[in-house]
Amino acid sequence: MKKKLSIIITALILSILATGCSVEIHEDPGKQDAKYYLYDISSDETQLQKKSYSPEETTADYMLKDMMQRMNSQQTDSQNRVSLLPEGVQMNYSVEEDVLVVNFNSQYSSMSRARELLVRTGVVKTFLQVPGINSVRFTIENEDLTDFRGQAVGNMTADTFAEFTGTEPDAYCSNTFTLYFTDKSGQKLVKEQRTVRYKRSIPKERIVLEQLMKGPLEKGHYPTIPENTEVLNVTIADRICYVAFDGVFSSYALDVSEKIPVYSVVNSLLDALDADKVQITVGGKDRLDTFGKKMELYHFYERNDKLVVKEKE
Repeated sequence: MKKKLSIIITALILSILATGCSVEIHEDPGKQDAKYYLYDISSDETQLQKKSYSPEETTADYMLKDMMQRMNSQQTDSQNRVSLLPEGVQMNYSVEEDVLVVNFNSQYSSMSRARELLVRTGVVKTFLQVPGINSVRFTIENEDLTDFRGQAVGNMTADTFAEFTGTEPDAYCSNTFTLYFTDKSGQKLVKEQRTVRYKRSIPKERIVLEQLMKGPLEKGHYPTIPENTEVLNVTIADRICYVAFDGVFSSYALDVSEKIPVYSVVNSLLDALDADKVQITVGGKDRLDTFGKKMELYHFYERNDKLVVKEKE
């Protein structure tokens, strides 16, 4: 198993939509007045690189064809960048009223989740500049792109992707966190390291919980918490981290052992914080006493290494 997968992501939204994504975007200071942009990816494949684009015509038909041709050509004008689309990935399009349907070949599915997020963000943000296009939908070999639940991602708009342009570097910091997701059996925890760039004003515990809810990036790892769970509150006192989730944490619990969501949260938080125990509560006014059948809430949980799959040497 890979010991480290690093992607610099923006940690900007405390409650993230199920289809929401965040990606860091580097903007060339000398080209901020451009009206249109195309995107490449940094050579380390951690962020999008924005570059100005001046089409010969600004009609929808011309811009769609020209943008598509440029992205499919997989060419870049800098050694510090790689093309938005990986080698072998190609696309075509059709228009359904104000929705652009972008159809990829089967090679799209071979990308890592980290690269796929960058590609999806860059393609959508590129085509949303075209007059009359208000949303973009992805298909692979004419089948809808799906999320980890097998549900169609659907139409994507500018609100689907939050971005950090890097204009206030002092307000941000980067940290590498060890997150705990589950394996295919849903009975064990697996480690995944993730480097996150986020606002200094946001506590680490918030960032850890947000990243858990985003789900895993590595193949063979599976989510432990429903993506639309809301963190009502999280505080640290006397070396104990107190976490309050809304009812979604329990009502839409994933098909895993009931220990897994609890210790996914506990282990991830305790790895990141100067704390010894975690207490989890679920629900607002009507708080639950147990999670599943046996996991008591209001209990002070310590980390559980017995559930963690040992890393291969």
